[in-house]
Amino acid sequence: MPEASGTPLRYVHSGRVGEVAGELQRPDFINCCVAAYHRAGFGHPGEAEVRSWNRSWPPLLDALVRAGLQDLWIYLEFVTPSGDNRFDALLLGQRGEKDLVSLVVELKQWTEARPLSGGRVRLPWDGSVKPHPVVQVAGYTGFLTRWFASEELELDVRGLVYLHEADEGQAEVFRGLSHGPYGCPVLSGEQLSESTSEDELRALLLCSDVRAPGDEAVKTFEASPWRPDRELLTTVADTIERRPSFALIGDQQAAFLEIRARVAEASSSDRRSIVLVQGGPGSGKTVLAVRLLGSFFESGEHTALYRTQSGTLTGNLRKVTKSVHGAQQIFGAPWTGVPKEVDLVILDEAHRLERSRGGFASLVNGNYRNASVVVVFLDERQQVRPYEGLEAAEVQQVAERSGIDLITHELRGSFRCNGSRRFATWVDDLLYSDPEPWQGDDYDLGSVGDPSQMEQWLQECLQNHHSARISAGYCWSWSRPAPGLNLPGVNIEWFDPRTGEKRHFAKPWNLRKEQHGENGEPLAPASQFWATDPGGVHQIGCVYTAQGLEYQGAGVIFGPDLVRREGQWIADPRQSQDPVMRSLNSQEYLPLAKNIYRVLMTRGMSSCRLYSTDEETQAFLASLVPMASTWPQGGVPGSSQ
Repeated sequence: MPEASGTPLRYVHSGRVGEVAGELQRPDFINCCVAAYHRAGFGHPGEAEVRSWNRSWPPLLDALVRAGLQDLWIYLEFVTPSGDNRFDALLLGQRGEKDLVSLVVELKQWTEARPLSGGRVRLPWDGSVKPHPVVQVAGYTGFLTRWFASEELELDVRGLVYLHEADEGQAEVFRGLSHGPYGCPVLSGEQLSESTSEDELRALLLCSDVRAPGDEAVKTFEASPWRPDRELLTTVADTIERRPSFALIGDQQAAFLEIRARVAEASSSDRRSIVLVQGGPGSGKTVLAVRLLGSFFESGEHTALYRTQSGTLTGNLRKVTKSVHGAQQIFGAPWTGVPKEVDLVILDEAHRLERSRGGFASLVNGNYRNASVVVVFLDERQQVRPYEGLEAAEVQQVAERSGIDLITHELRGSFRCNGSRRFATWVDDLLYSDPEPWQGDDYDLGSVGDPSQMEQWLQECLQNHHSARISAGYCWSWSRPAPGLNLPGVNIEWFDPRTGEKRHFAKPWNLRKEQHGENGEPLAPASQFWATDPGGVHQIGCVYTAQGLEYQGAGVIFGPDLVRREGQWIADPRQSQDPVMRSLNSQEYLPLAKNIYRVLMTRGMSSCRLYSTDEETQAFLASLVPMASTWPQGGVPGSSQ
């Protein structure tokens, strides 16, 4: 069995269709594929995935052989060079000398589903909501069309869905999206049955005009470069430019122009460069990073990629550009593959970088070694996990040891928190220095006496058309709930000081999956979109899903993991529900806990409300911050309380 590709391409198995069909009869074939799956860096396949191979590969290969397509080349479990998408099968054929045909095949064992709006379906056996397979294929073919950049081959991209266990009536349910912008046929097992002639099979499989590819053509395909084409870059740039959330304000524009000039200067030299951009919360790091990306796309001067450890940021940026087929691979995690032809990498939220894979040095000299410029956005006080983090001194050391030019820039502005430098200083003093009573008049900061007052403030923000969210320290378990909103979550009990009665507050917490109603209507987003989706007000988020994002009103619940005792902050990692944190001692956890609450407190553009579940800590906060449970007088966030 061939090894996984040593080129940028990765897959579980490849070969001529007829040869693979023969190998499939070997009793050890699936076990060999499991080993190849691991070798290719995909991890370990679950039982369900291996079961799908056993059920889906034989009918596909059988249909291809009966269609006389046994000499086409096939990849099973083909992964895009970025590592973000995996096709069930990719077939290669040839027409002219330089005309290569690629056929993406999405395999499903489904026989029934309920189509929903937004390109989704609900599966009847477990009630789960999944992307429509036609939409999946559209994304895959969009990637091939927009990213394959060979000068030696022209790639004709095609795609289809094969429901090999469905009859015609069952498959018809899935064909509502097979026309129009998607143009992807949905084939049933009945259509590709043994009674179907060879010519009919070839036509159904979109291969009537396709012959076997030569070995050299396959080798050229595997060695070809991958980079986004000009049309894709222009469309993404236009999408970013039109988003109000990426608008530049005041000094942000000056910083943007200076950083862009520094990057242009660095990229025009013969040496590699690192541009280090440092700034605190609200200094505009992510806005500048995304606009920098869009500006280079718009100019056509560079091919750039955006990388961040924050899955929340990646998910939201992919959501913004989801209508642009092929755009998803522009955004990814730091260790996601970077094609050789990319010359600019933007590393946002670098303080979240995982150290376990060799850290920044390994990233720069490994994944990004072909990029002439790496732009790093960093805030050292936003490290929130023990195995994450990056310091400016480390960046400087890597640059010196690697012979890379280092250019630095500091963002001094504050474009969040109503532009209040006083609030940013107050937060840092509260957590890291000598706390002082809040006396600012340029930001709406207040404490609340209990969670119900926090909820009242949230509702008043919404009634006044201001986005607001409540977040909390990671002191509640991240459960795997069933569909619906009656879920385990943040549960707080307290005694009403006026009546002495016990009261209870509960809200869903960090939903792992989007929750849907009976008709597929969204009830609440997955935690990744908690801070940006309107339904996010129905749940409480944490630092991992808030970092890098902002909203107008920030409600923050201090949990028992960080409490005030005898004039000092005391951290208790046993109160954290993050298993990594629970392995730390108190002194190791203390700086991370402070950073966590610093991040949460600095998400609010206009206002912030504080509450602690610990009675002594709550009294401490109330001694520094005026009690304020309602919308500011006059309805203007940012007015003093």
